[in-house]
Amino acid sequence: MSPAPSHDVSPAYLRLVELLIGARVAQALRVVAEHHVADHLASGPKGAEQLSTETGLPAATLRRVLRGLAALGVFEESADGLFSNSEVSAYLRDGVSPSLREMVLVLNDDAVLNGWRQLPDVVESGAPAFPAVNGKTFFQHIAADTKRSQLMGKFMAGIYGPVGARIAEGYPFGRFRSLLDVGGAQGHVLVDILQRHPAVKGALFDLPRTAEVARQFLNSKGFGECEVFPGDFFEAVPSGYDAYFLKAVLHDWDDDKSVRILRTCREAMPEHGRLLVCEIVVEPGKPVGHPHRLIDLEMMVTFGGKERTASEFGRLLDEAGLQLEQITPIETSFVSIVEASRKP
Repeated sequence: MSPAPSHDVSPAYLRLVELLIGARVAQALRVVAEHHVADHLASGPKGAEQLSTETGLPAATLRRVLRGLAALGVFEESADGLFSNSEVSAYLRDGVSPSLREMVLVLNDDAVLNGWRQLPDVVESGAPAFPAVNGKTFFQHIAADTKRSQLMGKFMAGIYGPVGARIAEGYPFGRFRSLLDVGGAQGHVLVDILQRHPAVKGALFDLPRTAEVARQFLNSKGFGECEVFPGDFFEAVPSGYDAYFLKAVLHDWDDDKSVRILRTCREAMPEHGRLLVCEIVVEPGKPVGHPHRLIDLEMMVTFGGKERTASEFGRLLDEAGLQLEQITPIETSFVSIVEASRKP
């Protein structure tokens, strides 16, 4: 009689299983994020029945979702069937810093997922899928609904958490008398910069609806004196600032549109001005698990943008009439400041 086949599987096998069911895991995360399960567990372990009462979800099905996520380390399950937060699910809580709750909801929006289902076509054509399947760009989709706009604002604030303070500490913004945050959303990073460098006169520029949210946010943080300008950075930005700061802007756009944005900033800059692009700078040889390359795929599928290498940033800047001066990595974060000046 031949020996029975072994049921032992290698870690590599199990890792591949986790990856191929990733879309299912993301949908399970969407459910628990929508129903604030991690917030309900913040006070301590609870059973599925109690969580059912608090979330409105049936206990039997909720238990299975939590059990599945516990198998992946998202939650913890005790021998008596109680669930509690883990170090992972703590980042799904509302209002923590950083928080990934809104990121889970935005990236699992049906409109975004419909685009990802067209990944084979994106790989073939190089064109983003989101506009093709939804009839509008991602930003038009967000702007068309107030709740989506608010969710996106919380998403951007939540994922950066302490990164804004690290950016403020990791680059000498105090050398500038004035700084314009171009496409600065509600202004969370600008606030961190101004708190660290109080002598800098700060201002923010973004689309009209976002600019109104920024006014409210800056007022709430004690920076009501900051000017907030509504407009379109493809057309023009306010002139005369010492520094033009673009945080996570260019990666949303292809090279041609990124050059247009850079040119409008160059036209507004004084001769001594500096352009500061704060983004991921892709480097070869990053270890497994580093997010750069997967973030780049999101840019490719949803936005038609990309994460760029140092040489790619150099080419964009040169085409826009700018000159790369230096790249400053921000410690304990995944972003760098790409500094440029006007070409003579």
